[in-house]
Amino acid sequence: MRNRFIFLMIAAALIGTASGGAAKTLVVNVPDRSIAIPVEMSADGRTSPSAVLSGTPETGGEKIILQDCPSLFFSPSAETVVRTYCTVLGRNVGSGRFALAAERSAPERFSMTETNEGLALSERGRPVFVYRHQEQLAPGVPEKYRRSTYIHPLFDPRGHAITDDFPKDHVHHRGLSWTWAHVGVGGEVHDLWACEGVRQVFEKWLARETGPVCATIGVKNAWWTAQKKIMDEWVWIRAFPADEYGRAIDVLLTLKALEPMDLSGRKEKGYSGFGLRYGPRQTTVITTPQGKEAADSDLKPLAWADETGNFGGSTDLSGAAIFQHATNPRFPAGWCLRHYGFIGVSWPGVEVIHLEPGQSLTLRFRVWVHDGDAQAGKVLEAYDHFAQPPSLAISD
Repeated sequence: MRNRFIFLMIAAALIGTASGGAAKTLVVNVPDRSIAIPVEMSADGRTSPSAVLSGTPETGGEKIILQDCPSLFFSPSAETVVRTYCTVLGRNVGSGRFALAAERSAPERFSMTETNEGLALSERGRPVFVYRHQEQLAPGVPEKYRRSTYIHPLFDPRGHAITDDFPKDHVHHRGLSWTWAHVGVGGEVHDLWACEGVRQVFEKWLARETGPVCATIGVKNAWWTAQKKIMDEWVWIRAFPADEYGRAIDVLLTLKALEPMDLSGRKEKGYSGFGLRYGPRQTTVITTPQGKEAADSDLKPLAWADETGNFGGSTDLSGAAIFQHATNPRFPAGWCLRHYGFIGVSWPGVEVIHLEPGQSLTLRFRVWVHDGDAQAGKVLEAYDHFAQPPSLAISD
């Protein structure tokens, strides 16, 4: 629960006081659209305390809600996260000026529950995802494949699980994950992707925040060989509410080497990086900016890719797309596209990235989980608003 004193302080700052304080105004510039747009405001180094604000349009219309949250797109890295505001601009919200005030009545949309399987996030009782911070090993699977620090299941907006874990054809695949096939350190080569010689280990929670606009978790992990820790890993994951088309889930990832290290994908095809293993289904369609992909492919540079199917025995289609953020090094990176049920950003592909101790790299993504196929789920429009987001600014 937020402290009443903090709310009163924020209200005084925003609404004005007897000493002459001025009310604040939110200036919104948003394009015409057919879907709601989740967006965060430029952080600009702000360090205000947690708050929920309401914005009332000066010319009448739909009110918007802003939630104080960690910035995933304007922070320097996942290690050094600053605060910002995020909101969802509904289809009826237009450009203009909105009078800001402290908001006390906006209900929580999200809840988190920690179980033996991991941290489960839900929105008004409907599951969103489970973050597997505890080690997992399916029955009958060799010990070498024990792993943690990934998302599974990931659910579509109707609550159907769309990811797989320990699939028989590729037992090392796990839900939504970030792993590398070539981890060269100390004269040896390990394979985080295939669970050989190196593993990701949960260390601590950095944040577990919920509110009326979004839910965010921050996690500190590490990579370990049998002998020592070789990499620090920071991960921030933010989920927005689902609407009739889909849900946005943002990911900010930073890796910092503790030893001289080489990272790359599998030599012949480049796969590894940030990827989704989809669950069992009868139908599979992969869509990219070039249209429907008829065949599997490797290292094709694309800003986004989507895979759609009918999951969990449902006759209805749903799916998820991965969007690469334009600030990622070597944007757009190539992809591993597989109709058996995998899409992944193969960053950095077959190129070897060398990191000295203390050197880090940061990557950002959005996962758009949607109902219907890529067209019905508005994947292209969702990416366009991700690539060129509306502008939000607070002024006097």
